[in-house]
Amino acid sequence: MKRNIVTLSFLLTISLMFGQLGTDFRELQEIDWQARTVSKGITLKSAVTNLFNSAQAIYVVEIDTAEGAFEFGVAVAGPPLVTSAFALQEKATVAVNATFFNMKEGYNVHYVKVNDSVVAVTDENEFGIRATGLFTAEGEEADISQWGPEREDAGVISSEDAIVSGPLLIDDRVDLPLDSINFNSNRHPRTMVGITGTGQLLLVVVDGRQPGYADGMSLFELRALAHSLGCTDALNLDGGGSTTMVVAGEGSNGVVNRPSGKVERPVPSILFVR
Repeated sequence: MKRNIVTLSFLLTISLMFGQLGTDFRELQEIDWQARTVSKGITLKSAVTNLFNSAQAIYVVEIDTAEGAFEFGVAVAGPPLVTSAFALQEKATVAVNATFFNMKEGYNVHYVKVNDSVVAVTDENEFGIRATGLFTAEGEEADISQWGPEREDAGVISSEDAIVSGPLLIDDRVDLPLDSINFNSNRHPRTMVGITGTGQLLLVVVDGRQPGYADGMSLFELRALAHSLGCTDALNLDGGGSTTMVVAGEGSNGVVNRPSGKVERPVPSILFVR
């Protein structure tokens, strides 16, 4: 990740983008966040509000490695587990559902590496559509970068844990192209991982498909939210009924958002912090 100075032209570009979405930069910056400290260096923020002329419920965990000692990682299970059970098994402080999977058979359809072992590879038809970004983790080090068949074939990922997902929304402050297909343009529950210009790692879930509470976001809207949160890199993860955020000690099972299916969906992979 390059730590470039944000230029005036970049600010003008995102201001124009927000205007096209029907929400200006100030509205995103003025979200009335409810914030509480989870542990040293970890903050949970939430907002039930109106953005993009729609009802939105947003949950963000900010992890500042300068304030505490953390481990970022990827975990897999077969058969799939609900995210709260995954988090308990991994002794995670925070966890979100991770990448896309075959819902009928329960296996990941994107590349996954856990504890230096490749446990899943990307289905060919996923390249260029959803399998466009890579999240890597080793100890307190995490990164987000572009992905494609050439990188996967080369097998050059040295990090202990890695997972492919997408679309990749922002790479080194640059917005990547998004096709106007229904998956990108329609509003759905969303899960995202981002890295900010100050080096914080963000885990974000946006609820949806619940009229009057949360409509969900398109990927164009999710990217605008990522910019407002200071992300220089942002990667979309699996969403819809899979979207779940777990924070240890919250509620009866740690789930802080409202999954759209009313109950947690079992998933084969998570991102976690402990």
